[in-house]
Amino acid sequence: MKVHLKGAIRDSRAKRVILENLRNGPVSGEELGKLLGLSRVAIWKHVRELNSLGYSIKATRRGYRLVREAKIPYPWELGVKSLYFRSVPSTMNVTKALAEEETFGTFVIAGEQTAGRGRLGRSWVSMQGGLYFSVGVSQRIPMEGLSRLRVEVMESIVKVLENLGVKAEAAENGIFTENGKLGGVLVEGFGEPELVRFALVGVGINVNNPVPEEGTSLSIELGKRVSLLKVARAVIEGVDYDTR
Repeated sequence: MKVHLKGAIRDSRAKRVILENLRNGPVSGEELGKLLGLSRVAIWKHVRELNSLGYSIKATRRGYRLVREAKIPYPWELGVKSLYFRSVPSTMNVTKALAEEETFGTFVIAGEQTAGRGRLGRSWVSMQGGLYFSVGVSQRIPMEGLSRLRVEVMESIVKVLENLGVKAEAAENGIFTENGKLGGVLVEGFGEPELVRFALVGVGINVNNPVPEEGTSLSIELGKRVSLLKVARAVIEGVDYDTR
């Protein structure tokens, strides 16, 4: 089955290099072109695309200048292999399709999910501003071992959140603070009861997004708007999603 990735934003070495250099000050298109082996027109096209994705890069007499960061977990902002969708029905569906083709370890991240799901068939409201992603892992373990995987991932996320200044705890129904539900982890396995062929790990954490009445978010907990990119780097890069 061919995986359809229409709308996926992929990693880009050019964008990584452009942003890394602009963060040190203005750089001309000619200089960037020499670094990347690209024409000034090609550099301009990358800059234009970055501006359309939430960055603000201005052309000045001294060269291009980075005015504002997007602070969104695009693939070139992360140290892991990933795909980013502005909107997708469910990251789990995309990840399952990748896993069926034996593509594991790619984090599928979404700005929002229109049909996000949680445990026991429940829906997971995934409005813009939250962190939503999933990853496929090749788990050669009994199906019953998936619950342990879920607990280990949740406990690891709790530790990461504590480093971000939020005290939380893992429970059967998700990740909670004293103010309500902050996030959740969904693990699905595919294979035979005796042996899982692969597993999908889905994570949803409320960051700056609106939350249900009994929910909470990192911005509520910390009393200020939080960098979604900072949270994504900490949670995605700081947790082992292939624990065995």
